[in-house]
Amino acid sequence: MSRKILGNCACGEITFEIRALNANIVNCHCTTCRRLNGSAFSTYFVVADKCFEITTGEKLLARYSPSETAVKNFCSQCGSPVFNQNSKYPHLRMIHLGSLDMNETINPNVNIFCQSKLPWVVLDREIPCFEREIEP
Repeated sequence: MSRKILGNCACGEITFEIRALNANIVNCHCTTCRRLNGSAFSTYFVVADKCFEITTGEKLLARYSPSETAVKNFCSQCGSPVFNQNSKYPHLRMIHLGSLDMNETINPNVNIFCQSKLPWVVLDREIPCFEREIEP
């Protein structure tokens, strides 16, 4: 049986649900994610596209493409990031961990783009670390 996880943007106008058996929780240390989210790294809840559904506020989603392959989807009212898409991974959604309810119970299971992590970020040795992205 799949589990149901709810989430929303900061203003609450965009809400969504995820129904997934499995997910990868990814810490991305790439420069693009750091700049787009104003943080040392970004953490994503990665699920199959078919497991993700916007339940309210879909018309409020705005998009920005920082590269040829990546698209950031965010709330046009409050600016909160909601999810990312990447044509390298056409059937996946990368949902921003901070937009999920109960995000304190979700732990990362992989680090990517470790070659570009900030020098003061200390990685958990128990979590696999990839120099670049994970190949599709």
